[in-house]
Amino acid sequence: MLKQRSYQNGYLTGKLCAPAIIQNLKIFWDIAREMHMDQEAARIQKGLTHPLLSEERYEEIRGMAEGARVGLGDLLAYQILQPQLLPEGCTVFFAAGKASGTGSTIFGKNSDKGGNEQFVGERYHNFHEINVVSWFENEDGSHIVGVSSAGTTGLKMGLNSYGVAVGTNYGYSAAAQKKSLSASDKLAGDRAQIARDALSKKTALEAAQYTVARLLEQPMASSGMLEFADADEVYIVENVYEQVAVKKVKDDVDSRSNYLVVLDALNEPGNASCYCRYHRTQKLLSQLRGKGTLEDFKKISMDHHDGTGSVGICRHTDGLDSSTQSAAIMELNREDPKKSVIHIALGKPCHAWRMEDGHVSISMDMERDQIPEAFFRGEAYIKYGTAAPLL
Repeated sequence: MLKQRSYQNGYLTGKLCAPAIIQNLKIFWDIAREMHMDQEAARIQKGLTHPLLSEERYEEIRGMAEGARVGLGDLLAYQILQPQLLPEGCTVFFAAGKASGTGSTIFGKNSDKGGNEQFVGERYHNFHEINVVSWFENEDGSHIVGVSSAGTTGLKMGLNSYGVAVGTNYGYSAAAQKKSLSASDKLAGDRAQIARDALSKKTALEAAQYTVARLLEQPMASSGMLEFADADEVYIVENVYEQVAVKKVKDDVDSRSNYLVVLDALNEPGNASCYCRYHRTQKLLSQLRGKGTLEDFKKISMDHHDGTGSVGICRHTDGLDSSTQSAAIMELNREDPKKSVIHIALGKPCHAWRMEDGHVSISMDMERDQIPEAFFRGEAYIKYGTAAPLL
């Protein structure tokens, strides 16, 4: 039954966003060739590494491939190598528990993607993956809603029907620049899949405990962070290979960019974007402590105060650096977790939050067919993903 549920999740997702998956696969192969990883991708494409996947995840990918009518080998290669070839930037910001204006956690994330400061060249101009709304059914009857790159099984950010939210960030550590990894390591380091798997848990604490145990057994392939929130508290998990650190935040505000805070001694020096976005969100959140609302968090998501390029929170670039691709703000409900709401904006937040067809609000007590299919297909992203700054 579990494998059948996984296949159905994948098939429906693949059928709904087939054009977006096809486009993302084209981008993936272009960048794999540019980064001289096309031979490794081809080995995976032949099915040599699929035994590394759990049966459930393999079945979901198989269903997605059949639903989208793309090659299973292509999709396997994309799943395994995508986190390395297309790393995420991202900014996470939240008010935990009583530090929000509602008295329950409000959790936000801008998802940035497109490369990093070393990815310079014409192939990276406007090379962005299409972001879509994802819905996954769990075996126990619960479900998960979030944002994914079309064609992947992991989550950039998401919320489950127990009222637990997750966000992720890449971490620019000095060690990450020196590490050479096998395909097995790359698969183990899929931050987005860890985030998705952790949302099988019923509290932020349980999700963090699951993640720490998993990372201690086999760390992420690239350094980074995962943040888990429920209505009362948030746990920030930082991981740089053999080192794992956790910070608990209760009734306070905090944020993360791609700048390690607990493991700050391990940061790659000189990355201005990470430093500026972290301190900008810290300043904005300090002004909202105890009174921040959904609209305040949307303003943070759309913020251009420090510029619209690599140092802004809502980031607009031409591909030399990561730029913002989507955003989500989650209002967590203590009394009835199923009434927790995830607000999703696809494309540049300064446009998508303002435009009726750019964002959607999903209560966790809604049914899948109540959500406009355009968001599962990524139509808002296609419209607003490369929009000019809207000040």
